[in-house]
Amino acid sequence: MFWIALSALIMSLTGEGDDTFVIRAFLERARESVSEHVHDPVRQRQALETLARASEAFAQHRKRTGKVSECIEQADRKYAASAADYRGCLGDLAPAWDAAAERLLTLSGDFRRALTPAELAAVRRDAEQR
Repeated sequence: MFWIALSALIMSLTGEGDDTFVIRAFLERARESVSEHVHDPVRQRQALETLARASEAFAQHRKRTGKVSECIEQADRKYAASAADYRGCLGDLAPAWDAAAERLLTLSGDFRRALTPAELAAVRRDAEQR
């Protein structure tokens, strides 16, 4: 399920598509589905907290990639920008990607542990609707 989130992160890195809308809609559908399908209050709380952490992780990632985009935009405005200027902007891109991927893998594991296999299947089905 979090692989959809990861694909949205790819969109944010490549600039293709509105990843913020995709992630917000995905997380909202997941929250609604957890509330509907997970009846144990402890596991429901754990799952909802994991989704909240995923939302925070995405916001942090967008902030980091936004800085990269801003740097590139500034370089684009200089007609004399060099390849080194652009490389300087991209210095934080790999760490941003690594941090986001690591966080999503951790969150995915936390989410899976909070739900039963049947609950996970139901939430996945609901959240992955397009």
